[in-house]
Amino acid sequence: MNQHTTYSKCGFWHFAFEVFKGVEGNRRNLITWNSMIARMMLNKESERAVDMFQRLESEGLKPDSATWNSMISGFAQLGVCGEAFKYFREMQYVGVAPCLKIVTSLLSASANSSMLRRGKEIHGFALRTDINRDDLLATALVDIYMKSGHPSWARGVFDQFDAKPDDPAFWNAMIGGYGRNRDYESASEIFLMKCWKKCHMGQVDRGLHFFRMMGKEYGLQPKPEHFGCIVDLLGRSGRLDLMQELAEPPVSVFASLLGACRCYLDSNLGEEMAKKLLDIEPENPAPLVVLSNIYVGLGRWKEVERIRGMITDKGLDKLSGFSMIELA
Repeated sequence: MNQHTTYSKCGFWHFAFEVFKGVEGNRRNLITWNSMIARMMLNKESERAVDMFQRLESEGLKPDSATWNSMISGFAQLGVCGEAFKYFREMQYVGVAPCLKIVTSLLSASANSSMLRRGKEIHGFALRTDINRDDLLATALVDIYMKSGHPSWARGVFDQFDAKPDDPAFWNAMIGGYGRNRDYESASEIFLMKCWKKCHMGQVDRGLHFFRMMGKEYGLQPKPEHFGCIVDLLGRSGRLDLMQELAEPPVSVFASLLGACRCYLDSNLGEEMAKKLLDIEPENPAPLVVLSNIYVGLGRWKEVERIRGMITDKGLDKLSGFSMIELA
C-alpha cells in the first residue's frame, strides 16, 4: 500500500483512490482506510471521505479515534462546522473519547464561524473531562468568547489559571480581544500583567516601572491580581521591602504577602502583615503561626518564644483544631 500513500501525500488523490480500490478487501485494514479518509479530507474531497467512512462496516471494521479525528478535524478545517459537530456527537454516542486535538479544532472552527452556542458546548465538554486548563484549548476559548462579544466569559477562562500560561498567543488573545470589544482599560491591565510576568530576577526596576505606570500614565487602579504579580516579582528577587514604597495593597493581598515573607524569611514585613491580618481577624492564629515559622527559619528562637507566648496569651492555642507544632 506504499504506492497509494505516496500518491496521497503528493496530492494525486485520484491515483491513490484507484490504487486503494484495486486492493482486495481483506488486505485493506483500518490503518489503510484511515489514511485514505484523512487524505480525502486533506484534498477537500469530503463527500468521498464520508462515503468511505460509511463503508467501513461493510468491510467488518469499526472507526477508531483516528477515523473520527480525520472526519471532525477535516470538516472543521473546511469550515463546515455543522458536520464537524455532528460527527463529534456521534463519536461520543458510540463511546469513543475525543482527543484534545479534536476539541481544539472544533473550538477554532466555532470562533471563525461565530458559533457561540457550539463553542459553549465544547467548553462544557472540556470542563466535564478536566481538560479545560490546556493552554491551546484555553486560548481557543478566549478567542471564541472575545469574538462573540463576551469578554467576561473570556476573563473567566483567563482567571482559572493561578499560574498563567507562558504562550504569547494566550496573552495576545486576551489583549486583542479586549481591544476588539473596545475595553481598552482591561486590555492595558492584561498587557501590564504580561509585562510583569516577563520580569524575572534582575528586572525588578522594570516591573515596578510598569506597576507605577498604571496609575500615573493610564489612570488605572491596581487590582489584587496586579499586587499578586508584584508580590511574586519582589519575592523571587528578595526585595519584598520595596512593597512599602508602593500603594497600600488591598486586604486580600495581606495573606499572600505574609506567605511570601515565610518563603523568603522576611521578618520585618512579616511582622507588619501579621499585625494587619490580626486586626482583621483577631481570633485567627494562622498569621502568628506563620510569623513564628519565619523566625524558626532564621534561627531566632527568642522571637519564636515571644510569638508563641502571644498565641498562648490570646488564648488562640485553645481553639479547636489548632496545634502549636511548627508548620513547615
